[in-house]
Amino acid sequence: MDQELPPRPFREILQNFVPHLEELRRRLILCGVFLIVASAFSWFFARQILDFLTAPLQQLHIANLYFQKPFEAFVIHLKAAVFAGLLLSLPVFFTQGWLFVAPGLYEREKKIFLPLIFVSVLLFLAGVFFAYVFVIPFGLAFLLGFETESLRPMLTSGPYFSFMTAMLFAFGILFDFPLMIVALAALGIVKINSWARYRRGVIVALFIIAAVLTPSPDPVSQLLLAIPLYLLFEISLLAGRFFEKKGKEVTRSFDNPNNEVV
Repeated sequence: MDQELPPRPFREILQNFVPHLEELRRRLILCGVFLIVASAFSWFFARQILDFLTAPLQQLHIANLYFQKPFEAFVIHLKAAVFAGLLLSLPVFFTQGWLFVAPGLYEREKKIFLPLIFVSVLLFLAGVFFAYVFVIPFGLAFLLGFETESLRPMLTSGPYFSFMTAMLFAFGILFDFPLMIVALAALGIVKINSWARYRRGVIVALFIIAAVLTPSPDPVSQLLLAIPLYLLFEISLLAGRFFEKKGKEVTRSFDNPNNEVV
């Protein structure tokens, strides 16, 4: 009777695990350094960035934001620089993430994931643009529309910029969610047909997400988010079917490189 193999000693497991932690630490430090450099560069354009973020208010004829603490204006300029630095650092973040996971992927998986990383940056920026141009102006117009003769808005800079940056990043991340469907389908983890069967449930979930994320409860703002998300979902199904088929073809080519009949 065969003897059971002894468990691997903890030291051996640790020796295999520590190099990955060291590489992860090195890449995180590199991302942090680039973020600091990009933020420092953006500091010189902080006023222009603030003008860009306050443009939706100026369209509503609200020209001024107020700060209540002596150091608050400096902090707002710093936040604006870091916000721009994050956007500038996105390609570096995604590239370093790719370089970290690439050694553990098969060649067929690398061919699938590399274009998805590039598209993820574009979709994130598209989400930021969509929120800035469509959702936030409609939401602000609705919320500030409750102004009366005895109830005047006096917006302060801190809450306003926290609201703006949170909305922009939330929409950027949300626009990247369809890529998860494509990636899982390309790797064969889930089937696109299973997503298609639950289309009604996905539509309900998208409208719930839109209701939570939009700054105003009016149905117009919610539709402005829910409809593009649904279109992205349908596009992700089409792309997922393509990558699902492509993944199978690539897998067959790697499993049978000489085109042998099996």
